[in-house]
Formats: sequence, structure tokens, C-alpha cells
Amino acid sequence: MPRVIYLIALERVFNNAIFENQVKKLLLRVKREHGEGLELTLVVLLPWIELTRRGAYSNFRRYKSELKSLQRELSREGIRLVTVRTLFPSAFFNMKALGLAWFSLITLPVVWYLILASRAQVIHCRYYYASFIALLAARLSPRRVKVIFDVRTLLPELGIGNGIWEVGSMAYGFWKRVEHWMINRADRVVSVSPAMSRYIELENPHVCLETIPNFVDLEIFRQDDSLRWKKRRELGIENRKVLVYSGTLGMRHPATRLAQSVQVFFRAFGEKSFFLVLTSSDEKRLEPLALELDSFGLERGKQWQALNAPPPKVPEYLNAADWSLQVFADVPTAETLLPVKFAEYLSAGLPVLTHPSDRATIGIIESYGVGAVLDGSLPPEKLRASLEENKAQMRERCLKTARNDFSLSRFARRYSEIYRELAD
Repeated sequence: MPRVIYLIALERVFNNAIFENQVKKLLLRVKREHGEGLELTLVVLLPWIELTRRGAYSNFRRYKSELKSLQRELSREGIRLVTVRTLFPSAFFNMKALGLAWFSLITLPVVWYLILASRAQVIHCRYYYASFIALLAARLSPRRVKVIFDVRTLLPELGIGNGIWEVGSMAYGFWKRVEHWMINRADRVVSVSPAMSRYIELENPHVCLETIPNFVDLEIFRQDDSLRWKKRRELGIENRKVLVYSGTLGMRHPATRLAQSVQVFFRAFGEKSFFLVLTSSDEKRLEPLALELDSFGLERGKQWQALNAPPPKVPEYLNAADWSLQVFADVPTAETLLPVKFAEYLSAGLPVLTHPSDRATIGIIESYGVGAVLDGSLPPEKLRASLEENKAQMRERCLKTARNDFSLSRFARRYSEIYRELAD
């Protein structure tokens, strides 16, 4: 009987679309469809203190009811939830050598104990921090424990993109050494894109690597014409050409590039255009984009709107749109990024538009044939004609690609196979 721990470190597991769609749904689908003889335990190393712009909060006081609700939901499906308090703040992307040393000191005994108590055979680790602790704990275990390093995002390069450190700095060099050690110690490494897999293999030629993208639940994210018209009436955009952006703002998604893309879209489709922003980012993060759009004469509430939609409601709003927008900054290894929103756009049949300077996204949409560039150098009427002419074909390719390459069911089956392979 395979006994598997899924380990998360310092990530929120409530009011978090990524956890809902990429972790919880995966574990539930694995257990429901491939769970015979499989013991699953979700272990969450939560920061005791959550640091936000609104203040500091105790995760275990403020979200006590949410954690209890999650525990009951998972328990009904036969999945055990263990939440562990860690004396580490939630602002964890700044972690450097001393931070990792402290985090290891306070979490290693707990993870080691849970491995022994559950007699775990496999630990599936989400991101670098969980993987580092699991690899240390596995070495201390008297029983052989296999570790899956689920990379998600290349942390050393992420630090450069977020302005935390620079190439050649001590922090960057430290994380590259840690990354190399983890990749070569893990029993299986999972990347989210073919480009990320190529990057990892180039630096680590003997790695045991699997490419599993950010998947999408096609039962939830799907085309629904009745829902489309209902939501469009609710938003007052029945006769508008709607461009939607879903996701966080700032850092890797720069306001200037987003606003320039929106301006070109409005030029192409004229006064019938509307821009819908679905984001959990607060008003401070939204402000740069709002100022850029205002400078182009686009009025909030009239020509564009920003909504903080709960994760279960996001598919409804995507159905209300005609086109989607994905934009990245020029950050290191941007070509390896394949965000959650990309698969969600495709499953809703939304062709993906991007900025002409965003070479990473252009490469992705061209490889799948699911989008186009908002090229402001073209006459507006020519750009509009090109987009409209190819829209139906692009929508079909979006839906087909979502089914074939990003289905949750497909990768739930693959993860269950990996668990059993490693447990044998």
C-alpha cells in the first residue's frame, strides 16, 4: 500500500486559487479515481504569522474555521490533513541562507517525525523549501523514503526577477548550489513546461525528470454559453468585445506592458471594447495599472473593471470574455513559465493575446497556435480583421489543447502512477 505525504511549506491553503486548483483538486482526483490502496496525507507547514499590507495576523487564530473546514472536506475523501505551526513569517520569497538554516532547524524534526509516524514511502514536495526539508528528513530516516521535487518556478531566477538578488551575488550562488543538490538527490523532479525541463536537463544531465504542467479541471473550467450571457448581462457588457486578464499584478506582470496591450486592443475594437481584470491583488498593487489605463483615457467602471473574484467564480467571469491577456516582464528564464491562467484561458476557449515585446509568451502561444500578438504597429482595422478572421480556429485549438495537454484527469492519473512506481 503506497503511503504518500504531500508537503507544502509557507503557502496559504485558504482563499488561495492556486492551492484550490493545483493541490486540493489534484489530491481529491487522485484519491477518488486512483486511490485504491493509497494513503494520502497533506502536511502543511504554515507560517504562524502572516505579514500583509493590512497588518500581521496569526494564521491559526484568524483562519481556524477555514482550516477545520478543509480538514473535514479532505477527511471525507480519506485524505489526512496535518497543519504545523512554524515560527517563520509568510513573506518567504526573501529567504536566504540564514533564513533557510532557521527554517530547517524549526521544521526538520517535525517532518522527520511525520515520516516515521506515517511510515511514508514517498514525499511529494511542492517548491524548494518543502523539498529541501524533505530531502534532509529522508536522509535521517531509517527506512528508504523517495522524494519528489516539484519545482514550480526556478527560485534562483525568481529572486532576480523580483529584485531580491542579482546574478553573481552570494544569495544567487547559494540557491543555485542548493538547487543543484536537490535536483540530483531527488528521486523524481517535476517541471511545469518543456522549456523548464530543457533548462534543468542542461544543468543536470542525469536528472530523473517529468514534465507536468499547471493543469486545469475541465469539469469546472469549460465553455458555457448560458453562463456567458448571464454573466455578461450581470456586468452590463452584453454588446462589448471583452478582454480579460486573470492573475496577480506587479513584478512579473508589469503594469506598463499590460496597459499598452489593452490600449492596442481598444484601438482595434473601438468603443465596444471592455477590459476585465480578475485579481486577488489589493488596490496598492492595482494602482500602477489603473494610472496607466487612465493616462490612455480608459475610465474605470466604464471601459474597464477590476474584480476580486473568489476562485469558484473565476470560470463564470472567463466565460464572459472574448479574448484573454497574458503578459510577462523580461525576467530570467521567462520562457520556462507556463502559468495556471494559461490553461484556464484555453479551457474556456479564449485565444491568448500578448505584448509584442513578450517573447516568452509569444513562443508559447505560437507553439500551440492558440493566440496572437497585439501589434500596435499595424493599422487598427488590419489588426482587428486579422484577429476576427482567425478567432474561430484559435478557439477550437484552445479547447483541443486544454483537453489533450492540460487536463487534471490526465495528470492525476500520472501522479498516482509515479507514487506507485516510487513506492515499489
